[in-house]
Amino acid sequence: MVYHLLPDSDSRIDQFADDLAAARASSYPLLFAVYRLAQPEGEAELLLLDALATSVGYNALGSGWVEVPRRMAAKILTQIIGSELAYPEQVVPRDRATDLATRFLALFPKGARYYTNGAISGDFAVYDLQGAELLGWRSLSAAPFDNGIVALGSERIAMLWAEDAP
Repeated sequence: MVYHLLPDSDSRIDQFADDLAAARASSYPLLFAVYRLAQPEGEAELLLLDALATSVGYNALGSGWVEVPRRMAAKILTQIIGSELAYPEQVVPRDRATDLATRFLALFPKGARYYTNGAISGDFAVYDLQGAELLGWRSLSAAPFDNGIVALGSERIAMLWAEDAP
């Protein structure tokens, strides 16, 4: 089945991408991809997540995607924006990382769903929708470490992802 991921011309996207790149200028860049969904109704969510991942050169995870609540997505986003994965060294001040994570989430209305590949590092535990703690992760990339969030709304899908090496 083919899923149509269309360009998204929302002006907030380009501004967010510029601000994110500027904030992370002293470290590796994060992958940020956003698409409008063509005919979003009735498409299987995991297949949409895989379509996005493969469109940016990553591997599909199929049933390996883990849905997390919005508050957990915010923590993961703040962590990957503000720190390195392999060495939890701060590269963006916490307040700035939190602001950027909030702006990413603002691209999605209430009711959007959030997915990750598991838990890598950070100063907090990661929990799925059922409250189970996530231990470990499934890589999307060839990097030793990768982690991030894919957000799925009714009309848009976006990925903010980090790859790091030890």
